[in-house]
Amino acid sequence: MIGDQHTTWGNLAGRPARWSHPVRHSGVNRREYEGFIKLRLAHSEGRSYLIPDVLIAVGGLRYFLPSFFSPPSLAFDAEPGTHVAQISIDVGGARATRLERLLVRVRSDERVHVYEDGAQLYRCRFEGPRGIAGLAKGECRRDPSGDFLLRVYHHTTPANASSIRAAGELWSSAWNLAGTRRLTNVSYGYFTTLPRIRDEEDLRLVAMASGEFIHLQTTSDRPREEVVALKVYRGDTRDRTAALAFDVPCGLIAPTHLYLHPFVGMQAAYFEVVSPEIIRVGVVPAAKLRVIQAGIHVADADRRHFGYVIIGDTQTPSGLAAPYEEEETRQVTHLEPLDAATDFFAFWLAHANTDQVSGRAIDPRELAPA
Repeated sequence: MIGDQHTTWGNLAGRPARWSHPVRHSGVNRREYEGFIKLRLAHSEGRSYLIPDVLIAVGGLRYFLPSFFSPPSLAFDAEPGTHVAQISIDVGGARATRLERLLVRVRSDERVHVYEDGAQLYRCRFEGPRGIAGLAKGECRRDPSGDFLLRVYHHTTPANASSIRAAGELWSSAWNLAGTRRLTNVSYGYFTTLPRIRDEEDLRLVAMASGEFIHLQTTSDRPREEVVALKVYRGDTRDRTAALAFDVPCGLIAPTHLYLHPFVGMQAAYFEVVSPEIIRVGVVPAAKLRVIQAGIHVADADRRHFGYVIIGDTQTPSGLAAPYEEEETRQVTHLEPLDAATDFFAFWLAHANTDQVSGRAIDPRELAPA
């Protein structure tokens, strides 16, 4: 939730789980940093925009995951032959509720890596508060391919942890994000940025609950927002007392589903990342993820990508539930399959003011009957 919850969002049914103040100008407590940002070009009805997957900074040793982000602003030929994009992202460390805003600037001549699923990695500069290491979700390091390895965790029982170590493999799961339906054409290796699952609030962050429900609220111009009780996997902290640390390449991580928060009053529209603490690696059904010296590896033939993510409309209860249920095929944003020959600047220039949605089909996630 972006904004001041006591004024702009006074119609909320309850305090938001996350929120941030806008940054209106630079100040003595802010400075400029250098880093890397992984971006995707996306299209949904009436709009194209950039999705920031992950920001790498602090000398390439920390990674930051957005909870919220803005539509981008693009300047073409800002310098002769060079284009510039700017996007704001709101980030916070583990369990953070008060987020900080980073203003990220990307140049067209600073692309450094291209991913097989269409995402691209750029050097970037960004403005943020002094001392940003505490805003990171975790540690990372660069590998010889030019990609970054993110340190994440898999929580299970001590017995299962011993089996995973002994076998050198992690079984994928057919459960959808909510943990209530089985997917039939994809499985996921599930990880989290949380080094421990310590209480009920941590369970909620990874879309679980001992009482079987988490609660979401709409954002709209209602006098009072609606609350949705979303059924999720019934979990228990006692079932997740063993934490295994793994290094997962950015290139394996599945893109996250999103929410679109509408323009309301003085609050501009913005995007929210659904459950940013959950990291998933998509594979063909029942495929196993290999573990080699704490690194996660997936055979090329076992990888499973989708050309879209769900973007739920937060004005409606059904829109709030859609990203977790993963059955939605209408509220989607299409991910542009960019390659080494075309970056998002070139694509945007070549297709300016054109419909990028009509006639574009998706290969949907499929769920077993409820």
